[in-house]
Amino acid sequence: MDNPRLVGHIVSVQGFRVKVELLPETRSALRATLDGVQAAIAINAYLTFSLGAGETVIGIITDLEARETFDPGRGDDLSLELMKPRRVASVQLLGTIEHKDEEPAFSQGISVLPTLDTPAEIGSPDVLRAVFEIPPRRNKPEGYDAKDFDCDLRIGFPTGQDRNVVRASYNDLFSRPLAIVGNTGSGKSFSVSSLIQKAMAALDGAAEEPHVFILDINGEYAKAFPADNAEQRLPDRIYLNGKEFGLPLWFLNAEEICAWLSASEQTQEPVLKDWWAIAKGGNAEAASTLNTLQSALTSIEKLLSDLQRIQRKAAGSYCDMIVGYLAGSGIQTTAFEALFMSHKAIDAKAFNQEVVGNAALIEAEAKKLQDAIRAEIVGDSSTAELGARTADSPLPIARATLTDPSLINRAVSKEDTFRVDAHLTTLKLRLKTRLDDKRWRSFLNYEEPETKIEKLSSWFARFGLGTATSPKVSVLDLSMLSNEVLPYACAVIGRVLLEARERLPAASRYKHPWVLVLEEAHNYARPPRSDEDRGHRLARLTYERIAKEGRKFGLSLIIASQRPSEISQTIISQCANFISHRLQNPDDIDHFRRIIPMQARRLLDQVTILSSGEAIVFGSAFHIPTRVQFDRPQPGPYSQTAAPYHEWSKERKPFPLSQVIDSWGA
Repeated sequence: MDNPRLVGHIVSVQGFRVKVELLPETRSALRATLDGVQAAIAINAYLTFSLGAGETVIGIITDLEARETFDPGRGDDLSLELMKPRRVASVQLLGTIEHKDEEPAFSQGISVLPTLDTPAEIGSPDVLRAVFEIPPRRNKPEGYDAKDFDCDLRIGFPTGQDRNVVRASYNDLFSRPLAIVGNTGSGKSFSVSSLIQKAMAALDGAAEEPHVFILDINGEYAKAFPADNAEQRLPDRIYLNGKEFGLPLWFLNAEEICAWLSASEQTQEPVLKDWWAIAKGGNAEAASTLNTLQSALTSIEKLLSDLQRIQRKAAGSYCDMIVGYLAGSGIQTTAFEALFMSHKAIDAKAFNQEVVGNAALIEAEAKKLQDAIRAEIVGDSSTAELGARTADSPLPIARATLTDPSLINRAVSKEDTFRVDAHLTTLKLRLKTRLDDKRWRSFLNYEEPETKIEKLSSWFARFGLGTATSPKVSVLDLSMLSNEVLPYACAVIGRVLLEARERLPAASRYKHPWVLVLEEAHNYARPPRSDEDRGHRLARLTYERIAKEGRKFGLSLIIASQRPSEISQTIISQCANFISHRLQNPDDIDHFRRIIPMQARRLLDQVTILSSGEAIVFGSAFHIPTRVQFDRPQPGPYSQTAAPYHEWSKERKPFPLSQVIDSWGA
């Protein structure tokens, strides 16, 4: 054979799929070439088709068939046996290799399809290197001309082709959501550990500061990312890099505190939100002033809306309402009232039907009042301070304040106290029950000496943010939390990290980016359900928002889960890259098949036969979908599968029951 790479020629072109009739002598899955032994005719082997002018199309073999006989008709017993069986390989075209520079370059586009009789050749090492080892380069910073803005991050090697290496775009993997899915034992947590370890190792010599935050709900990653002097884990506690940590209750915003106390929307939520704002440093008098001014603004907006629609409405009632709100505020309303004098003089029976005659003058004067009210809100020190100290502000609240039974009453006017007293009684009872429930210890331990968090900066300082001597990877061990507490903890952590990024100046949001790893995300980022409880709803909405908006604030996600069908579709749909380990559940496979690119769907047929550590990778960080054997992390997480025979036959020590009882707190 003159060309040892030649294996056949094209006999059919169907869109971006071609069929190659193999040469009679091409029978082995391997072929000896000048570059060594290479995969020739086998599933997942790569073939190339020359187009001329320095361009080559590359494809992957997806099917193989051989026709030994030819049947001319269904009802005819006659069959014709061929002297030479016709053996055909089906090939999915993936992209174009251009040889313009010294090294080949891969492009996903195919502008010219190969034609019939085009020779099919085994991919040369240079071509495969361009596909696997030189990934796309993404996210070039503005005004940066050097070529070192991205890194080619090694993740493993193509299955069955260990002479090659698979690399991915570092920037692309960690700047947009990445999904890592697979059954238990398929190597999911190993892949997460391997990716992060390699990513951090590539930063050798860079500043030491937090980059990755892992929500570890199974306690797996302490081994892969060890911490010094780790404490023994106890129930109902959160651990940050082996040390007890906490999420102060005063981190909760208005929506979260209402969900935490199951406040009813109509009667309890308004009071609870006012109380939460007052507890965070406001005062009842300032709160009342702000509420009155805001009510005046609302009434003016309604008046202006009715004037524009020329509705027959009692404009005099707006006048009395607005003037009443502004009484004692120092804002002059004399000119505004004068415009309603003639209207008020109308007989009371016809009052509600009278059309305002001087609408233009009233509109002009109302807008002057709007400006005066806004100036009052901004200019008054107590009101401005209250505006900064809203129910959403992460401002400290003393534990004693939370247990003060009279505090909630301060959020209600004396006139309304009797009317809502029955509703407030149940709210106070739920608050007391929550504060006495030890499962919420991690939200209430912020005044204890070992876990003291005096202010927001103290919490961030525990991660080492703002310094240059902190761990690059922070492991938040949430494995000791109860199922009821877990979604609230995940929701608060995600929201606080996102809001911290949002408060950066717009020009520097992309600097110091963070990645948040959601381990076993199906536990707290589920699709919406009719029976969804408030904690899971908060967590889902938080991570849906991060998935949709986090990229522009420098916050990305790695979603790891056994059940992709039980992850919010909003979150999964935002993932730019996927790493799929072995999946067996038909619902998960069908769900996954609907959201992946067309060219990867045939490769996904192999997802049920992947071995541990193998995965199918595809997305914008890779040139083409590829079946990859991932590199093992060093060290790996606590994720080894038990060996019952070895343990039962060799282990001589009894089950450590006393250790379990102690850690259970029993």
